[in-house]
Parts: sequence; structure tokens; C-alpha cells
Amino acid sequence: MRAAIKHITVLLLIVQAMTTGLIQQTHAAEDTIVTTRVEGDFVDVSANIRAAIIGKGINIANTLPASEMLHRTGPAFGYNNDVYLDAITYEFCSASISHKLARAHPDNIVLCPFTISVYVVSDEPGYVRLSYRIPTGKPGTEEIIKEIVDLIQSIIDDATW
Repeated sequence: MRAAIKHITVLLLIVQAMTTGLIQQTHAAEDTIVTTRVEGDFVDVSANIRAAIIGKGINIANTLPASEMLHRTGPAFGYNNDVYLDAITYEFCSASISHKLARAHPDNIVLCPFTISVYVVSDEPGYVRLSYRIPTGKPGTEEIIKEIVDLIQSIIDDATW
């Protein structure tokens, strides 16, 4: 009973945040990138994503410091202003889903790891964006792809409640 009340409370908080503009999600039907925009601090939201991935029993395989690389190399390419204040990408994979992908078609190996990018755009310092790609697998993997998307979206939902 307590768990059900907790889940209802979390859902109500998400609905409230979405209706007040604190959380916005964008995704056009043909778009393969899904972005959620939340009001908050990069360090806090990034830590929440990390905790949500680990909370699902999934190991983070790699952390890519995208903004550091872009800040460092931008001037060499003539870019003097930064697109991101902060940006990091988490790479992770679910062993259960990976087995299903491989068994459906060996070429699906390229679909792992999954990624979630957490970033703050220079023009919007009070908002953190969380983006992921919707993968496209070999024919016959549509249900497994849905499982991947559901997993990634649940991580974002857990981190932004």
C-alpha cells in the first residue's frame, strides 16, 4: 500500500512539474532524439541520472565529458563561444536487453551501449536537458527497441521526478 501511495505521489509531482513548465519533453514522430528539459542544476540532475541508472542495477560503462572536449578544442576550429556550459554523456547497457538484441540479430551489437546525455546550453543556464536516441534495430527487434526506450525513459523519469 505504501509503495502504491509513493508511486502515485511521484506521478502527481511529475504531472505538476510538466504542467508548470519545470519539465518539458520534446519528440516529433519522425525524430530519433528525445529531449527532456528540466529546471535545475547540472550537477544535481547529472547525479540523479547516475543514481537512477545504478538504481536499476545497471553498471555505467563509461562517462564522456563532452563539454570539456568541446571547450578545449573549440578555438582550434575557430569557435570562440561554447554551445554548452556543461555536458556529459552516460553510457550503459542492460545485459538482459543486450542478450535479446543479439539473439534477434547479431548485427544489433551496435545498439549497445545506450546513452543519456545531460547538458546545459549556454543560452539557457537555468535548465538542464536530457537527451537520448531512439535506436533502430534489424527487422524483428521492434519489441526489444521499445524495451530499450522504456528503460531509458524510466531512468529519466526517476531522475526528474
